[in-house]
Amino acid sequence: MALIFYKNLKKHKKTTEKNITFSIFKDGVISNEDDLISKPNECKTFYNYTIVDGALKTGLGFKDIEVPASESDLDTVHNFDMAYCGITDILAIDSFRYQHLEDDRYYYHINIVDQRGYLWICAVIDEVGYPVAKSNLGFSDLVSTCPYRIDDYDCILYFVPSGMICSTGYSTQKYENVPPLLSVAVHYDKFFGITDTNRNELIYQDNLNLTTYDGADNMVIEFLDQRGAFTKLVTFNDYIYLFREFGITRISEYSTSGDFSFTHLYTSTSRIYENSVSVCGDLVYFATRDGLYSFNGTSVNKICEDYDVYFKNLDNTHCSACSLDGKYYLATRCDFQDDLSLGCESETGYVNNVLFEVDIETNTVDILRGVDIKKIISLDVPYFSKVVACFNGSNKAHLGELTHNGKIFTSNNQKFWTSFKTDLDYKGKMKRIKEIIMNTENACDVVIESDLETKTYSFEGSEKEQRQLANVVGRNFQISFKSSSAESHISKPMIVFDVIS
Repeated sequence: MALIFYKNLKKHKKTTEKNITFSIFKDGVISNEDDLISKPNECKTFYNYTIVDGALKTGLGFKDIEVPASESDLDTVHNFDMAYCGITDILAIDSFRYQHLEDDRYYYHINIVDQRGYLWICAVIDEVGYPVAKSNLGFSDLVSTCPYRIDDYDCILYFVPSGMICSTGYSTQKYENVPPLLSVAVHYDKFFGITDTNRNELIYQDNLNLTTYDGADNMVIEFLDQRGAFTKLVTFNDYIYLFREFGITRISEYSTSGDFSFTHLYTSTSRIYENSVSVCGDLVYFATRDGLYSFNGTSVNKICEDYDVYFKNLDNTHCSACSLDGKYYLATRCDFQDDLSLGCESETGYVNNVLFEVDIETNTVDILRGVDIKKIISLDVPYFSKVVACFNGSNKAHLGELTHNGKIFTSNNQKFWTSFKTDLDYKGKMKRIKEIIMNTENACDVVIESDLETKTYSFEGSEKEQRQLANVVGRNFQISFKSSSAESHISKPMIVFDVIS
């Protein structure tokens, strides 16, 4: 009996294998593009990673500040025991340098105000391992603080509703005749101040000794225009700049005559957050409700525009900023427009949830998400330089220093990098992602979401290249790299897929 073979008339879809490499890690966020016009491997959102040399590496974090016990051994360090002093909530911190007249040398401290309104000192060269009590004059409800110099004495001025507390390296004293000032500056032997009672007036006088202040010698500069109330004074490039709610004014003094000229340099359509203002090299950085800006003394430039979406419709009055080693740091509140709650975001009443680190040469950004920073300062001393912060919420008893350890004290940061939704450059065609190839030294997940399904592929840490078979079908895909490990190093990921024609 003969065998009869019938021709298979069913048509099979032809497939073509393609791949895409995520070598563009180095470019960071490109948030202003629409999903389907972006390139397949461009970044829509990332945080808690640091992008270095085209790889996702261990991101920013905080640990309890470490200081050496002696100048002769800077490598042997220890923390400060806050509990020993009954410090359960750090309300404010300031760096303080003062010249000891008898020793003819400088000493460096971090000044702390605690929940009782007490002032404490943490010496940056510290033998005892805990803060040292300075004063209990009542530092609660701080209006502002300001480094200052009166005669031959360096000091920090603390302005509270009931007056001014002047703390030097030798003594601390309160002066109830001084009004609470929002901001203070000295320029050409004149004192300038913004009072908390009338924020449309700038007072100034020749008497620089505020301990003898009685207001009798005050002269007043007043502007009533659309630029709003006065908020901060900055001395910069041999001028004094008055930051206002919606603008910047330059004040120039003709030193021989005592006269002033005023130049309104910038008018903003969005409120300038005074606590975001920080001088960094030859630029001043600040934030508004619309994003980040730099100011060179004459003009304002928008920077890091790809991150603007995170700032929209948020009140960042309680932000904090500083600058150190060519970087601008901004602790603020951001909306990542997802349903996640990271770190402090799971606590009720958090104020800030993000720290931005902006490189002033490249305007590249690192983002630490999930930390509620109350105040951030730069500590630049002959022995080291550190960014130091105090916190709200569960970390309120910590005095922390910025690190690249991928943790907030003992908790690992959840790290995230995601692409846009992409058609992989094959618009309208069905695709099947069938393999993931990557190098990762630490455990991480790759999440692939299509318009039809979502699947997660877990990788263990290894020094060798790793491959995993995948099976995700769809027309459009979003690819994410996630990790809960403290350390991270992800490089050369490749997605292999078939185009089904």
